[in-house]
Amino acid sequence: MPLKTLFLNPPSFENFDGGAGSRWPATREIESYWYPVWLAYPAGMLEGARLLDAPPHHVSGEETIQIAKDYEFLVLFTSTPGFPGDILLARAVKSANPKIKIAFVGPHVTVLPEKSLRECPEIDFVCRKEFDYSVVDYAKGKPLEEIPGVSFLKDGQIVHNPDAPQIQDLDSLPHVTDIYKRDLDVTKYNVPFLLYPFVSLYTTRGCPAQCTFCLWPQTLSGHPWRKRSTDDVAREMAKVKELWPDVKEFFFDDDTFNIQKARTIELCAKLKPLGLTWS
Repeated sequence: MPLKTLFLNPPSFENFDGGAGSRWPATREIESYWYPVWLAYPAGMLEGARLLDAPPHHVSGEETIQIAKDYEFLVLFTSTPGFPGDILLARAVKSANPKIKIAFVGPHVTVLPEKSLRECPEIDFVCRKEFDYSVVDYAKGKPLEEIPGVSFLKDGQIVHNPDAPQIQDLDSLPHVTDIYKRDLDVTKYNVPFLLYPFVSLYTTRGCPAQCTFCLWPQTLSGHPWRKRSTDDVAREMAKVKELWPDVKEFFFDDDTFNIQKARTIELCAKLKPLGLTWS
């Protein structure tokens, strides 16, 4: 059995909707949350795992600490604005459950792995860039020294393992909507320019553009553009239509959805018979 793993988008502070999947974390006049898509992939690969998206479900820090007592491994998606609070939470979790292992993932620790580790000794390791298989391998018992894409401290010295190869076969990954159905309440998510309730997911990863202002290709998804097959996307969309008959819109939150015209047309043809509203 793998380590019992909790995938966490941590509690945030009042009126702040940052964290996993948020492109523009900010204080808002209305409540607005994005799905923790990146955490959902590995959460679907490990038996006994749970995805806890604390901010939209209004799970407090204290409640999170209590939940984490039942787990052996915590994977926390951090953000730069949230990092100071996230390391306080990690310390409290470790204090309440000293045997738990903690990994931080996300853009912040990708860019600042050593600084992040030294600021919080309770973090056992961080994953740089895509982390799907890195955390799964660890949960299944693979030694840290053998896992690509991780950084950790050993005898006070920083160890940066070589980068993990980018995932090419996106069809091999779980459908994130299965994990949403299991662990999340879709009515808790709202974005003003989408119909409510909505569900978002990815059909591709990466973007070849070199926009200096864009966080994700530079820190997580990378620049090489990789795609799911149109058949795999259509299968998932047919399934979500049955899972959530009341959902009003399905949103493909790809960095660059329509980069390949022929694929876009092919996918549209396969989605049209489903009669869904998608964007």
